[in-house]
Formats: sequence, C-alpha cells, structure tokens
Amino acid sequence: MPPALPASQLRAVPRFRCLNATNLRPFSSSTPLSAIQPENPKFIEIPTTLQPQRLPKLDIKGVLPPPRNIFPNRGPPKSARFFKKTIRLPKKEAAPANDYEAWKRKIAANRRENLVEGIKTLKTRKYWAEKNVSDRSKKSSEERARVFNAPQREDERLTNPTITQATNTLQRSVPDPRREERVLAKAARVKAKEAMREEARKNALHTLYMHARSFITTEEQLDEEIEAIFVPKPFKGSNSDNIWEASGSPPTVQDMLTVVNHNQKVAAQYHQGPAPLTGKRMQKIAEELTGGKMDR
Repeated sequence: MPPALPASQLRAVPRFRCLNATNLRPFSSSTPLSAIQPENPKFIEIPTTLQPQRLPKLDIKGVLPPPRNIFPNRGPPKSARFFKKTIRLPKKEAAPANDYEAWKRKIAANRRENLVEGIKTLKTRKYWAEKNVSDRSKKSSEERARVFNAPQREDERLTNPTITQATNTLQRSVPDPRREERVLAKAARVKAKEAMREEARKNALHTLYMHARSFITTEEQLDEEIEAIFVPKPFKGSNSDNIWEASGSPPTVQDMLTVVNHNQKVAAQYHQGPAPLTGKRMQKIAEELTGGKMDR
C-alpha cells in the first residue's frame, strides 16, 4: 500500500482534475493543419462557393451491344420443329471409342439441353412480362373509364350553382362552336400554300428549261468551250488573265444603292440615264406577267 499524502498536499490539489491532462489531445472535430502534409492540395485552405460543383463526366469504357430479339414477329415459332432443325442429332449413334469421345458427346448433349431450356425460360419470361404490361394497361384503362363515367360528387352538386358560366364551360371542355369555321379556314390556308408551292415549282422548271439552252451535253460542245476559255487572252479588251483586273471587283451593296438612287461618282454612269435600270424592271414585270423566265 503506498504511503498516504499529508493533508496540506491533498488540499493543494484541485478536485476533479487529472494530473496527466496536459498530455491529452485537445477535443476538436476538425483536423489540425499540422496533420496535413505540404504536398496535399488541402494544405492551403481555399474557400469554396456555396453552389455545389458540377460532377465530372464519367468516362465509361466500352459500349454494351443491344440485346438480340430472340422472338421476332416474322421469325419461326420456337416449337419442337425449330429445335429439331436447330439442334441436329447425329444420324448414327455408335459407341464411343474412348473416354475423350464420351466426354465430348456428354458436353454436346449438355449444350443441347441448355439451349432448349434457355429458350423455353426466355419464352416464359417474355410471356409473363407482356402479360404484366397488358394487365397494367387494362387496369389503367378500366380505372380511367370508371373515373370518367363516375356520377357527380355531392360536393360538386352543392357548389355547382356558385360556378360561373365561363368556368363551367372551361371545366366541362365544351366543344368550340366555331370549330367548323376554323377548320375551313385552315383547309383554305393549306390549299393556298400548296398552290404557291406548285407555282414556285413551275417557275423553277421553266427557269431550268431556259437555262438549259447553254448546258453542255455532248463532247463536241465541251471541246469547243474548252478551246474558247483556255486561250492566252480569255477576256476581250484586256491583256490580263485575271477576271478581277479585267471586269473589276463585284458590286457591293453601296454600289447597287448608288445606282438606284442615281448618285454615281463616275460621270459616264451618272449621265447614262435610267434606260438600263428601266429595262431590267420592265423585263422583271414581263416575267411576272407571262409567268416564266425571259431572255434579254
């Protein structure tokens, strides 16, 4: 038994105090920073946003093939005749010569049994799956018919006088009285669109016919066109072989506006008069009146 301490020393020690309390780890739910190594990304605390981060897209390797339809609608039924044609038995069943041949025959018979059993099991599973779907659909239809043909509830009968005519019409889904008029208007609009489409098609065919006069259809015409184009000076009135230098750059929108507004900067174009523009407009009006493309 250890020796007892004096009363003066006992009074100096506080009550309910552990002598080794300084050696204990402080109670805390967070990990101290000293426990995180410098190479850890969490060593430097970075504040995060309140909105959760988007999960990264999973890179799934490989793609599963679609399941094969074993029971197609146009395929042969999986009957005894199908198994007889699929699983052909040997014509002559002789005694096995050795244990290896007997083992191979046993494995072949096992494969035949597994094939027949597997197809029958899949057929049973397909039957019950379709039956469950049909039963659920039939039950849903019966429930809808029951709710649709159910008599008026008592609370609806009592509150019906307080419902306005517009709300009653909206709730009962009364047919639109102007439905026939709207149907006739839509039919007329469809006919008008079809007529416009037919007219545009005729115009396109006529334009194609007019442009077909310059189409190259024979080898002789192709040779003549090649001989006429591939020459040292392809552009008349110019020694250059560049179309931009011979004919100039294409007209811009501003150039076309200057022609319409008659404020060209070139004197020859400014004083030429409205004849070219009027000629183009008259040709366009004539094409609209005659209903087809016209040559100049």
